[in-house]
Parts: sequence; structure tokens; C-alpha cells
Amino acid sequence: MKQILVIAEIFEGEIRQVTWELAAAALEIQAVFLKNQHSPGSQIPKIQIIVPSDNPKPLTEEILKETGIDVIGVLIPELTTYTSEIYITCLGKLMRKMNPSHILAAHTSQGRDFAPGLSLELDAASISGVNCIGSHENGLIYTRSVFENKKDMLIRPDPERLVVLTLIPGAFKPKIYKNENPGKVDIRSISFETAAERRIHSLKITKRSCENQALKGAKVVVAAGRGLEEKENLSLVFKFAKALSSSAVGASRPLVDMNWIGYEHQVGITGAIIAPEIYIACGISGSSQHIAGMENSKWVISINKNPSAPIFRYSDICIIEDVNEFIHAFLKLADTIDSGRSSYNKRRDKND
Repeated sequence: MKQILVIAEIFEGEIRQVTWELAAAALEIQAVFLKNQHSPGSQIPKIQIIVPSDNPKPLTEEILKETGIDVIGVLIPELTTYTSEIYITCLGKLMRKMNPSHILAAHTSQGRDFAPGLSLELDAASISGVNCIGSHENGLIYTRSVFENKKDMLIRPDPERLVVLTLIPGAFKPKIYKNENPGKVDIRSISFETAAERRIHSLKITKRSCENQALKGAKVVVAAGRGLEEKENLSLVFKFAKALSSSAVGASRPLVDMNWIGYEHQVGITGAIIAPEIYIACGISGSSQHIAGMENSKWVISINKNPSAPIFRYSDICIIEDVNEFIHAFLKLADTIDSGRSSYNKRRDKND
């Protein structure tokens, strides 16, 4: 029987949220097979969640309790800290003995690190950044964003070949599981056969000391993107944020990569995951990685001169305008209002 294998995302001994999303995506794939089970020779693949860890037992029990899906705990003594070599070598050994049709991993810094190597190890097809799963009479179709998220690419791999997928966090909503016949936990032990087989040794993982707690705690986040065009225009965004109460400044990853602004301001998969009352995107196109960091905002306001900007798909208010001109106009209006309020207060005090 074919299997859909989900590689749980584990960090610092904890199960990350995206693991439940991966399980939901696996169920979507399985549902396509259920729909087509009348086809000659079709089989319904079984879903199994793989948990690599140096102490997998408590993690497997938690996943089984939440999903009811069969869980395989992979005890890897060397996995005190993550390295792609451990995942590729040890999971490769495990999966070669199984019969998977699909392997699902998260499109996170960890998943993007090991998934391509794992696909090579298993001679599998590899599709990264999947944000939607569909079906066609000839098989499953996967969607990923291309051309700076302005277009969607539909990909249909060879249905007879194993495929390794990385899925965008936030693209698949976790499900509420009601399993009348819950699965079971199976713990297996895998290690490097010889010391020479292991070539990478991770010392430790340290967190950046510049985490911006103000960004995560702000009710209003004003985020800057490449639409500002010049680094000097960042001052406009800071003035814009200052004009709003309980606000903080965020940024898209390209601005951080270009050293326009510090990492502590980055919003997205590799930055801060936030959920403010109001999120104002200033000149941000809206990559899937950025959307995953702010999609839980209560209100999203986007300012972009490109009417086709992907960010508008996720916005409550869309302002099609050059972001620099808009902020200039906003600040000018705010100054006018403040001046009028000040003059009124002076006249009132005089009359009193």
C-alpha cells in the first residue's frame, strides 16, 4: 500500500503549528484518491506522520491525541540539534524501506533546508512552496506562486513517481479530527552506521538577541516594502507610524536583506509572526512568505501603485497609489488637523 508521509516540524523539542497544517494537506491528497477510487487499480494511500527526534515518544503521543493519525517516532540519537544531513541520511534510510507516494514538509527555513536533499536521496520529484492542492483527470495538481507572487504555476508531476512537497505555512487550515478508530504509535531507531558517515556536527542553535517585542505587541503595525524605492523614504514610514497610536514599524524581507532596516522589523516566515488590530502594508507586493507572517491581522490596509499586487487579495482596504505620495499627503493632512485643533484649543482657553 502506498503512503503519504508527513514530516512533523519539531523545534526545540516542541511541535510547531505548521505540523497540523501538513496533516490537513495530507488529508486533501488522500481525498483525491478516495474520489477516484473507482478507477482501475487505484488504491487509497495511508497517512503516517513522521516525528524525528532524540526523544520522540512524548511528541508522538501528542500528535496521535490531536489527529488520530498513525505516527512513527524516529529515534535519532544524533539529533540533539538539527542538521540537514541527519534528516536526509536517517529519514532517507527509513523511507527507502517504506512505499511512499508523497512526502510533505513545511516550507520553512528547516523544510527548505532538507527537502531538496531528501528528494535527491530518494530519487523523487520535488515541488517547493505549494499553496494549493487540486485534481485533474490525469492526477493531482499543485499550485505555487511565481514571478514575485504575481502568477500561479500549476504543476502535475508523474503520478507514478514519489514526490517531495514543501507547503507554505498558513496555506492549509488545520482540521478538527474525529477519528472513531484512532491510529497507533510506532517508535523506530535509526542512526549513522559509522562515525565517518557523519560529516556535519552542529554545535548549537542560538536565537537572535534583537527580537522586537514592540512589533509583536503593537496594535497597529506599519510595514515597509520595496515600493518605497529608496532607503531615505523609510523615514516617511516611521513618521507615518508615529502619527498613529500604539504602533510599530515592520518590514518585508527584501528591505532587511538590502540592509535598509534591521532584522528585528522583519515580518514573515523567517521573521515575526504577528496579529495586530491593524496592519498597514506600505509598498509591499505580498509574497506568500510575508503573508504567512501577518495574515491573522484583524484589518489589513494596503497601499500599492500596482493594482495587481498579490497583497490586495488579503486586504480589507486597498489603496492604489504611490506609497510615498500617499504618506506625504497623509502627514500633510495630519499636520493641518493638528494645527486646527491647536488653534481651537487656544481660542477656547482665551474665551475661558
